[in-house]
Amino acid sequence: MLDIDEMGQKEIHELLHKVGYGHLGCIGEGYPYIMPMHYYLKDSEIYIFTTVGMKTQYMDANPKVCLQIEEVHDRVHWRSVVVNGRAERLTEQ
Repeated sequence: MLDIDEMGQKEIHELLHKVGYGHLGCIGEGYPYIMPMHYYLKDSEIYIFTTVGMKTQYMDANPKVCLQIEEVHDRVHWRSVVVNGRAERLTEQ
């Protein structure tokens, strides 16, 4: 029997602040596209930095994305969070 412990909002926020990297998922040409990505969390906004390429093309076409963050200590002690949202391109002004 598995002991499943859901994280509360405070614990999720702490994990997001602690880890700083995850896997960004988007849809491209009808298929999921996932890549490792560093991120910065400020308040409730998640910022990622990337150069122009396949992922930016996919996010421009479909801004629905997810970011999966995990903290693994060993095979039994780990936790993860999936954050769903919409990508918005920010450029320097």
